[in-house]
Amino acid sequence: MNPDTKGLITPREPVQIARASEIMEDILITLLQFLFEFVIEVFGGWPFDWAISWKSREKADAQARWCLIWFILGGGLAAISILIFHRTWISHPALRIANLILAPIVSGFISRALARRRQHRRPEIIPRNHFWQAFWFTFGMVFIRFAYAPRY
Repeated sequence: MNPDTKGLITPREPVQIARASEIMEDILITLLQFLFEFVIEVFGGWPFDWAISWKSREKADAQARWCLIWFILGGGLAAISILIFHRTWISHPALRIANLILAPIVSGFISRALARRRQHRRPEIIPRNHFWQAFWFTFGMVFIRFAYAPRY
């Protein structure tokens, strides 16, 4: 600030204030994009999780097969979503990487928590299997969107 103006805004300061507000707006938009896509991908697997809740206990090799199937289904759903929503909601590269890592983990833990809750009524439900199936479904979805959905 110029000492001669004593509290008056100089012509250069409004430009700096406007630029700072644009930067804050970009940061807020990036955070909201991250949260939106993260929530969509985490909760996107729930309907599929409920659909398989009637399955009985499976062997380890069958579980691996189911995880592969869930990965392919998640990737297929992501491919369809790219046709509908051409661009990703998260444009910042660091947040896209965080989403790639965190979304499958959080999705798996939410699915496992729901399975544990339902396990009291239906003892044949295995929460660990639900974790891995939700994890691989969400990972397939996030991976395909990360690789093929344009940021801008």
